[in-house]
Amino acid sequence: MNSNIEKKNMLTIFRKWIPVAFLLLWDAISAVCSVVLGIKLTFWMYVKVPNYYQSNMGKYIIGVLAIVVICNALCGCYNRLLRSISFSDIMQQCASVILQMGALFLIDVVVRYNYISRYGEIYDEGLLPFPTYIIMAMFLVILSVLGRGIGRMFIAAKTKISNRKVTKTPIIIYGAGEAGTYFLKKVTSHPEMNLRVVAYIDDDISLKGKKIGGVPIVGGIDKLAETISANNVNQVIVAIPTATKLLMQNVLSVCKEKNCTVRRFGTIDDAEVTDMKVSDINLEDLLRRGSVNLNMNIVKQFIEGETVLVTGGCGSIGSEICRQVLRFGCRKLVIFDIHENGLFFIDNELKKKYAGKYELRLGSIRDRGRLSEVFKEFRPKVVFHAAAHKHVPMMEINPREAIKNNVMGTINVCQEAILHDVQKFICISTDKAVNPTNIMGASKRITELVMQMMDKMSDTDFAAVRFGNVLGSNGSVVPFFREQIKNGGPVTVTHPEMRRYFMTIPEAAQLVLEAGAMAKGGEIFVLDMGEPVYISDLAKDLIRLSGYEPEKDIKIVYTGLRPGEKLFEEISLADEDVDKTSNKKITIMKPIEFDPTLLACEIKDIEEAVRAEDDELMFAKVKELVPTFNHNKNV
Repeated sequence: MNSNIEKKNMLTIFRKWIPVAFLLLWDAISAVCSVVLGIKLTFWMYVKVPNYYQSNMGKYIIGVLAIVVICNALCGCYNRLLRSISFSDIMQQCASVILQMGALFLIDVVVRYNYISRYGEIYDEGLLPFPTYIIMAMFLVILSVLGRGIGRMFIAAKTKISNRKVTKTPIIIYGAGEAGTYFLKKVTSHPEMNLRVVAYIDDDISLKGKKIGGVPIVGGIDKLAETISANNVNQVIVAIPTATKLLMQNVLSVCKEKNCTVRRFGTIDDAEVTDMKVSDINLEDLLRRGSVNLNMNIVKQFIEGETVLVTGGCGSIGSEICRQVLRFGCRKLVIFDIHENGLFFIDNELKKKYAGKYELRLGSIRDRGRLSEVFKEFRPKVVFHAAAHKHVPMMEINPREAIKNNVMGTINVCQEAILHDVQKFICISTDKAVNPTNIMGASKRITELVMQMMDKMSDTDFAAVRFGNVLGSNGSVVPFFREQIKNGGPVTVTHPEMRRYFMTIPEAAQLVLEAGAMAKGGEIFVLDMGEPVYISDLAKDLIRLSGYEPEKDIKIVYTGLRPGEKLFEEISLADEDVDKTSNKKITIMKPIEFDPTLLACEIKDIEEAVRAEDDELMFAKVKELVPTFNHNKNV
């Protein structure tokens, strides 16, 4: 088996170096021809070439050949391996020839100077005339480009022959833009993919009837079903990075009827087209509302060159904030979390690209002493506070832990931030803080009030960012549903009318950064979550994406509301005034007037009830502080 693998590796290496060997051989021929023709044409009016040049022709050829190969290698002319020939390749080859002629001329000058220094007379014999350089350069450019063109034609012909021999899978590309064009080139230049693009679908009616690379654009989505049937297609590639939820649903609907697979080439989170990969359609594609128009300038000014601390930096939102902060060029990132395995995994991810730009610190926000150590060590100027207990049913079982962590822990971080002159402190909140029916939501509403209280009491700008559920986050419903589908069902939904707001992790993190850049202190920023989604519909979409039919293949069972749950989460309180920002996806809830001294006393009363382990008193004090708290004890 090992010998077979070795043979296969050797064959791969051999095939890889065949194009390089061809180019080297061609450059050798080009060097010989350019020298001979250069000298011959320089003296074409004479009966014959002077004896000296004739007798030393071999030396010229060897010297020019060595210089040609070295300069071509330095200019990267052997790197393309004949995959393509473009204008940039021609410019690259011209640059190499200029370098070659410069090297030859320099050698001639050195030879002449040495002769004069040694013998005291001018040395003409042996130097190539100036016209010879011009003629050689012309032939080298023409022959070099011609050789690479011949190689490209040979590969194209070989690919065409291979395509005829192999039965390729017919596919349709949905989207005739940049991504769709790039995907066609990728398919054409990689025959090993065994794909054949038969048509483009694009909703731009002005493109109908045109061709890209010989592939026709047949029309919009109304032509999709017909084109699938006519070409016996079993796969559609959606190559629109900003494809909307409605578009994805329509394509899936048509392809489902035709028993055709849908996949994606690129998403809105891809930085460059060349980085995009084909992937399966997922729930995020169906819920996606479009790209985030992030104000890059204010975020860069906010983050660049600063030391940033992220508490809960290993969580779903916290880890994405860490990635974004590093991308925007922070001086140092401090990732603080109690989850040691999480720190291990994020270290493995980040060290490949950002080694030396971040530090990992293990600890709890409940431990004031540990927090003090970290703040003293790094002196951060920006803090993103993402550490919190967020699981509603778990906090209903352990209500005091929600207060200890989400309220008392947050106060610890705030106080250390004030003591160590932090400029901005951004706390991650939740829509469950609005008219809360569970202790987790009530605790997060208290943290929002804490932000406004701390802002009044210090020079640090404290603000909160409020948003709903995040797709794919730890403990979210989506991974839970996927596991149930994987096990054959049933999928359990608490109530058929249950609705929630959803957004993707990168979108949430980017908007948090921009909200942080906007913060002047005391604000509660609310992120636009789009339209709320019925959890039952979400379950059905997941079942369909897994290749099954809801109720027929996978059953949906309704189990009833759990303790602390409500059917629908709200975004704002009735008495909160809303202000717009420069980003339409971010709004500001104006602070409600309150007495900071009274608020501090009420929080102190809650803490004392927690320490006394008196749950009844604790709930009563929470209700006093958060009048909209209506504890739902459904079982």
